[in-house]
Amino acid sequence: MAEPDREAYEAAERLVREAHAKAEEAARAAEASTPPNGWASPGSGAPAAPDFAALFALLDAAKGTLPPELLRQVADALRELLIALRAVLDYSIDKLDRPPPEARDVEDIPIS
Repeated sequence: MAEPDREAYEAAERLVREAHAKAEEAARAAEASTPPNGWASPGSGAPAAPDFAALFALLDAAKGTLPPELLRQVADALRELLIALRAVLDYSIDKLDRPPPEARDVEDIPIS
């Protein structure tokens, strides 16, 4: 492997390890703050949406270290993820807008 490719690989690997370490630290902090018996105290609910700050920081740091072709592939993958998320949201919104199905008359037919 050429030397510049190795440096980019090592930088990406270092970023992944740092993100993994931060995630483990956050998991330990969350575990330590869990109330006894798992009962939630007021105002201690999970956030409504996950925090993507670490992912965005990783992508921002990778911009300067990744080759342009790989960066374009990452951007395309992120675009596809956002399109899929939009499709899920559109489906959920359409499902909320639909009226509930009407009750059907069911007749019990005995089998002998």
